[in-house]
This record gives sequence, C-alpha cells and structure tokens, in this order.
Amino acid sequence: MKFIHAADIHLGAEPDKGKSWSGERKKEIYSTFERLIQETNEQKADFLFLCGDIFHKPPTTQELRELDYMLGKLHTAKTVMIAGNHDHMTGQSAYEFCSDVYLLGDRELSYLFFPDEKTCVYGFSYWEREIREERFRDVKPQDIDAVHVLLAHGGDAGHIPIDYEHLKWSGFDYIALGHIHKPQIIYEDLMAYPGSLEPLDATETGQHGYLLGEITEEKQIITFVPFAQRCYQEAEIVIYDTMSAGEIYDTIRTELIRMGAENLFQIRLLGYIDPDIQLDFADLYDEFRIVSIDMDHLTYGDYDEIYETNKDNLIGIVMEKLKDNPEALSYAMKALLSTTDEFRK
Repeated sequence: MKFIHAADIHLGAEPDKGKSWSGERKKEIYSTFERLIQETNEQKADFLFLCGDIFHKPPTTQELRELDYMLGKLHTAKTVMIAGNHDHMTGQSAYEFCSDVYLLGDRELSYLFFPDEKTCVYGFSYWEREIREERFRDVKPQDIDAVHVLLAHGGDAGHIPIDYEHLKWSGFDYIALGHIHKPQIIYEDLMAYPGSLEPLDATETGQHGYLLGEITEEKQIITFVPFAQRCYQEAEIVIYDTMSAGEIYDTIRTELIRMGAENLFQIRLLGYIDPDIQLDFADLYDEFRIVSIDMDHLTYGDYDEIYETNKDNLIGIVMEKLKDNPEALSYAMKALLSTTDEFRK
C-alpha cells in the first residue's frame, strides 16, 4: 500500500498579510495543493491522507465544492481526511463529495475498511477549536487482517495532547499526524508530522512538503519530500566599518541570491558599521521578499580604532577573544560599549 500523507494545507490563508507578496502566497497555497494532487497521481499512490486543517477556517459549501473538484482529479488514489482545529466541523456546511473522498467526521474514533487495499484507516474530527483532553491514549486497531493507519490532529496542550511513547505501542502500522507545522519524524517509519505544505509565517523556517509512505509485507518506508514553492530563511550577514553603503547593499543582495532569491528572508546584520552611513533598504525590499531586517546587533564605530584604544583593557580582551565569532562579538560589544559613555558612537 502506497500513500501520501499531508496536513495543515490552510487553504484560504494569506501569509505575511499586508506585505506586497501576501496575495501571491495565498494563491500559491492553492497551486501547491493542486501540484500535490498531480504528485499523488504520478506516484500512483493508493491513498492521500489529509490530517486536518485543510482549510484555514471552517469551509463554506462553495469551498468544499472546490476541494471536491480538485480531489476529483485523482486517478486512482482515495482521499481520507479529518477536520482539524482550524477547519473544525460546524454542522453548517454540507460535507458531501462526488469524488472518491472519505471524511472521518465523527466526534469519536471511527474507521473505514478498504478491502481492495487491505487497509483500515482510523480517525475523528474536531467539532470545536480546542480539545484539551488526551484522546489517543486507549485507541487500538480492529482485529482485521489489514494495514492499520491512524489519522490524528493535535500535539499541544490546547489541541489534544499526545503521549507519543504510549501511542507508539498502540498497534497501528502507521500514525499520520497533523497540527504541528514543522516536519517531524517522531518514530522512524511509524509516526510523523509532515508539517504545513507551504510555510505560513516567518517562524516556519526550513523545508516544507509531504510524507511519502509505502507499507508492504516486506518493508515499511516513510520519506519526507520537500515540496513548497518557497521557504523562510534566516540570513545572517556580517558587515564591516570599511564598507560603503553600496557595498553593504551588494553584500546583502549576493547572499540572498545565493540562498535562493525565490525565498522569504529574515535578515540579521552583524559586525561594524560606519556611524556616518544612513542605510535605505527600499530597493532591496522591492527586489526580494524580505520579512524583516534586524540591525540591533550592529556596533556603530571603527573596529580598529576601538581595539587600539582598548587593547589593554576588558573591551580589547573581549574583542580579541571573539574576533572570529561576529555574532557573539556584536552582542558583547553592544553590552560593553553601552555601559560607558566614553566608548559610545
């Protein structure tokens, strides 16, 4: 049995709202999900497991029709899904699908048996935004000769706390998790979060994608597949007091291109800067998707001059010891120089 496991799609979300690219990112969440459907076809998967928060908020009837239409493009895979805390069941929308989609929409654990694939899939849906009690401690698979897969959404105090070690021994062949937005393999080839398919805010750094799984009598392999169109990157860039403004801009530009100009950046500037330079990042903001530029770790002044003046005291000792660690040096110099008016620039 071959499957794709995805979660936390958040259709309808608008990442970095208010930024010039936020509308583009909203569309990319949809287009990446459509690519996932194509990928499911290309992988010739038997199942597409969607483990909650397919939508960013409880869906309207029209949004469900759009989902049904997209999933109707699957050639052979059956979709099995649950509702998470963001898209929890309300009873107001008609969860009716014409395509091969199965919603485990009950409040309590239920299961579906697919005899052709010899697979049982278990799960339940959220009917409110928060569920604080642990709900997976006593779950067990049915006594059926089949592959047993549990779909579960949660993992923090407000959204079904999960004792992973206890759940590990529950008897399921695979536990497909949702809710945590960063990919995590909890137990190799047994229990995992795919993370959000596209990153949704600047805290969700690193690669995002889906999990590809195959379970047979001979093997069980679960693999993370990067799939997002962009990712959030933290760029630490060291500058020096000998640099002109133009050189600083070009240094930043070169580093962002090296890291992938299509990505979204949080920039931290480290090192020393001439106090007479007034930086204007407007052109860089226009050229790249820059979420923020942090200059709090810069020391304003001439490094060599400060060192020569203070090489025999604590400041000079710290500068010599940390000269190969710009970030630590910036922190230390900011603290040291801020305590003595004599050294402030």
